[in-house]
Amino acid sequence: MRLFDSPASSRAVAKPPIAPPPDAEWLPTVGGGSIYSFTAFPERDPLAGVFFALGPEISARPLYPSLAEALRTARIATSLVHPRGTGYSLGPRGDLEDYQSLVSDLRTGLEHLRGRLASKPIFLFGHSVGAALALELAALADRPKLAGLVLVNPAYRLRSVQGMTPSLGDYLRFGANMVFRPAALTVDMNSRPSAIVHAGDRAEAEAMQADPLVVRYFSMRFLRAQRDIMNRCVENAAKTAMPVLLIQGASDGLVDPTGNAEIFAALGSRDKVELIAPGAGHGSSAVETMVGPVVDWLLARMRSAATPGPELEA
Repeated sequence: MRLFDSPASSRAVAKPPIAPPPDAEWLPTVGGGSIYSFTAFPERDPLAGVFFALGPEISARPLYPSLAEALRTARIATSLVHPRGTGYSLGPRGDLEDYQSLVSDLRTGLEHLRGRLASKPIFLFGHSVGAALALELAALADRPKLAGLVLVNPAYRLRSVQGMTPSLGDYLRFGANMVFRPAALTVDMNSRPSAIVHAGDRAEAEAMQADPLVVRYFSMRFLRAQRDIMNRCVENAAKTAMPVLLIQGASDGLVDPTGNAEIFAALGSRDKVELIAPGAGHGSSAVETMVGPVVDWLLARMRSAATPGPELEA
């Protein structure tokens, strides 16, 4: 076994492989540079907004199309950014010297949406690693308070699952690279999609593997810093006083539900709801099969945000 084998270049490139849309919006970042931003408004004045906290594996495909349409119909604006080095944004792809710059970019996007919607309720939405990042943002959120937080299959406590978990040989190679080449692009995050058992997750992983925009290879220092944030899920949940909706895919083989139970128990809010998505896996099926409950939950919290009762006040 060659411990330093990697099918990717050892140096991260700084330019996305495909051009952004011609009408792309760009936001200035802390420390210089700019990141891609996209906001979709309903036909009438929005009543609220949802900011999607995205992890680094960003696709060129539309994000949660069924949910996005339902939110538009409910007069809820949706917004996202591609943090530096992901999606259409410039920056080293798969390796960051300081992972907190990714968190900072998400905060920039969140504050941009707040500015555009003035005093309207703003919700955070995170899925998988994005859920861990959303909890990090929620714990750091400045006033005015966020109206709520939606977490889907948060990547906190993970299980070994075919097609999604590294082999023993992989772990040995990763360990060697962590010591000797921490910035090298070592880990293929989507190497064996055909081995994934859940049909929906398998099809989604195969589509991601064919999508040129998706970052696949990451450095060990990037993943170690990301894991630090994932490990803070429970700690950050305890700092979260806003309403929370937690969704677990019933057939998610990657996320251990006992970890979700820890997060849910630690949440600082008294307004917290946990739902199971029947038949859903780890990927977007856990979102797209729960559109009705998600929109209903958001609408109820929008009414609470407009006329807060003493039971919801921090």
